[in-house]
Amino acid sequence: MRQEGRVFTQRTVCADVGASYVRVGVADGGRVSHREERLIPDLLAQYSGDLVFAIGEMIASVRALEVDGEAARSPIGVGVPAIVGEDGGLRVGLVSGIPEGTGLRDRLSERFATEVVVDNDSSLAALGESLFGAGLGERNLVLLTLGTNIGMGIVAGGRIYRGARGGAGEIGTVPVWLDRSETLRWGVVKAGRPDHSEPTPPDGYVWLEELYGGQALAEMWSALTAKETADGSSSAPKVLQLAAAGDTVAGELVPEAIDGWALAIATASTILDPGIALIGGGIAADIGPHLGRLREAVGRLMPGRAPRVEIASLGPLAGLIGAAAAARLASSLRGVH
Repeated sequence: MRQEGRVFTQRTVCADVGASYVRVGVADGGRVSHREERLIPDLLAQYSGDLVFAIGEMIASVRALEVDGEAARSPIGVGVPAIVGEDGGLRVGLVSGIPEGTGLRDRLSERFATEVVVDNDSSLAALGESLFGAGLGERNLVLLTLGTNIGMGIVAGGRIYRGARGGAGEIGTVPVWLDRSETLRWGVVKAGRPDHSEPTPPDGYVWLEELYGGQALAEMWSALTAKETADGSSSAPKVLQLAAAGDTVAGELVPEAIDGWALAIATASTILDPGIALIGGGIAADIGPHLGRLREAVGRLMPGRAPRVEIASLGPLAGLIGAAAAARLASSLRGVH
């Protein structure tokens, strides 16, 4: 690991594409400099709907700031909110304009004449936390990302684990039984499904994130209180904030959500046996007062075998730091400098 540690601390250009933003920066170990962040709608408007070109423009801007040139010569790491195969290709394109396949990787690689590594954002965040964050020293960990939806990154043996088709860690789509008598909750779930082209679980089941993702919690709170909430990731953390402020409805929803998140951790941990389970994503900033309850819930589901449960420490920089580390590791394994 000494040699790898030296590799991971070299200055590397990295990008993190989220549901509503693009972040680009230069990572030097666990630090990020020259960081830029833009909203995706603004980028699409500025660059005629071509998000890949827009990401390239942000990368070019950051690389131009590198006086010594180390990062300008480096490989580039990119995280995306999608299932990514071993070849860096997206299994399904993003509605923001990034196509299925290896188009993102190939266009950026051609433009900058360097290796580009593309991977799932939760997986990269988990790698970042294992190298420089709350998972430092743990070669086997899971990172549960709680935001608009629910994701998971897995590090096994010090490496990202993605499975046969890149789908490892899609914990948000674990099917959960929902009683038909819960008509209000069923109504909220169905209203949250975008269209009939998306896959859905078998009759009587819902995805875990359709009940306990940040957006699902916000929509359920809205249905119970007859109050509207803003859509998108900005509303995801608010139910925990409302509960902390004494809101009665939020106070009833949060314990249910904690049990759902504990189920996600226990399900993954039963199979993977990680040394630590970290909580990241937009909701992580508000979970502190509820961490003890979450640990207890995981312990009840896994008596005597529960992993340590902690809050991730790198925050919104985890994906950038992990993307840079993945790019450097890939280039070092291929003998590229």
